[in-house]
Amino acid sequence: MSSSDTPVLIVGGSLVGLSTALFLAHHGVACTLVERHPGTSIHPRAVGYYPRTGELLRQAGAEEAAKRAASGFENHRTRAGVESLAGEVLFSREELAGADDLGDVTPARLLLLPQDRLEPVLRARAEELGARLLFGTELLSFEEDPEGVTAVLGAADGTSRTVRSDFLVACDGPDSTVRETLKVPRHGRGVLSRHVSIAFGADLNQVLGDRRYSVVHVKNAQVTGILVHDDTLTGGTLIVGRDAAHEEDLDTFTDARCAELVGAAVGAPGVEVTIRSRFPWDMAEQIAEGYVHGRVLLAGDAAHVIPPTGGYGANTGIADAHNLAWKLALVLQGSAGTALLDTYDAERRPVGEYTAQQASLQLAVRSGTAGPEQRAELVDELTVTMGQSYRSTAIVPEAGHEQRPDPCDPRSLRGAPGTRAPYALLEGRSGPVSTLDLFGEGFVLLAGERGTPWAVAATAGARRWDADVTAWRVAAERADEAGVLRDPEGRWADRYGVGAEGAVLVRPDGYVAWRSAGAEPAGDETRVLTEVLRAVLARI
Repeated sequence: MSSSDTPVLIVGGSLVGLSTALFLAHHGVACTLVERHPGTSIHPRAVGYYPRTGELLRQAGAEEAAKRAASGFENHRTRAGVESLAGEVLFSREELAGADDLGDVTPARLLLLPQDRLEPVLRARAEELGARLLFGTELLSFEEDPEGVTAVLGAADGTSRTVRSDFLVACDGPDSTVRETLKVPRHGRGVLSRHVSIAFGADLNQVLGDRRYSVVHVKNAQVTGILVHDDTLTGGTLIVGRDAAHEEDLDTFTDARCAELVGAAVGAPGVEVTIRSRFPWDMAEQIAEGYVHGRVLLAGDAAHVIPPTGGYGANTGIADAHNLAWKLALVLQGSAGTALLDTYDAERRPVGEYTAQQASLQLAVRSGTAGPEQRAELVDELTVTMGQSYRSTAIVPEAGHEQRPDPCDPRSLRGAPGTRAPYALLEGRSGPVSTLDLFGEGFVLLAGERGTPWAVAATAGARRWDADVTAWRVAAERADEAGVLRDPEGRWADRYGVGAEGAVLVRPDGYVAWRSAGAEPAGDETRVLTEVLRAVLARI
């Protein structure tokens, strides 16, 4: 039992911080979030969230609210062959091309929703689950020791107080105070360019007509930039470059200048424009050399800054939070050893590096500076966001098989350890059951039709290590039996790479921890699964 004021202190209340609070609360972990701003973001910032992010929100009960908030964007995708709003077409494509073919991969869809509208959804769900969110509260300093972290927090009224936590999660952005205090070095290409995002209000009905865009690059004599409009056609965001070398700071972007830039971008200089906010930011590629530092952990932009091409940054940060939350929960509950937290770095840092490289490749391709070799290395968005594979001690590789290397098309995944557990639609006592809806809390064992010994072994292993393991047997018939799911299409075994006597163990994050095709000697199942759980839970 923790004697701290809060088991987990989260620093930063933007998308990643709120997601961390949401996922921790989902796992029953009491947590406190501090954010120096008085509320959630007032700037749109990130806009697109890939299906994998939808799956993660689904586990925590936030997907439906996010989908409702995004419903107005359903038709806001760049149409092939249309011209830009004004000037030369620099880049035009369907957002998440092939999305209509994902029915066999996931029930989730692409979400188009500005960050300032998603954050309240995350906040509401996190608070509903019991997270304590303190806006208008700033981290002033902290000290980490072998037993926890002591932090000094400052309130808007000038008062301060000391808070003790078992762990601190830094979600405080690319200029992370926590990371800088720890003096964690970063590597990568550094700052590539400097920009200002201008959020504006304007009547775009007269400009767009029946055209709809998710993102459009515009270029003309007055402005070069990236334009996004909202689903109400009453505003949007224009992103333009900022010349830091000539001291072009935020003060030079007056309301009058910003309105002129917006008018030139939409091709209607006379349209009435209201400037809502300006947000300076740097396009960069920077990865922290280590996400885990004792009892302090880095997530999101504090850990990795990813160029915005591809829209990977927010999605990667939310996935960081999801990966970390279940591990923190098990460590705090005493079901796992603290070494489990080291697997957060082992799994997520390579993903951050690969994703940043892919975003930079997309940037080179879109700008026309990529050579043939670079173009050949570029993969699609589904592979980057859903085809990732992990290598760590929380994954038990199959005997004679290496863990998968680089990400691959998720359509080709077949339940190998270290990869996302494939989606399959089964049937239970009450009707259809998505395999993805089985995951998200404890471990799940899925066994073949003659895999009852594995289900029994899972119960024994769970009892040995005080772990939460739910066992299901997947059979052709008899879905009315307890612990049995029916496979009406007969495709589950192929998708998971097991036979009738095989089994897979899926982690709380929906990744396969271990798999057996049924080759272990009869009667050895309890020993095998007990050892698997010991390894995955870092119970040394």
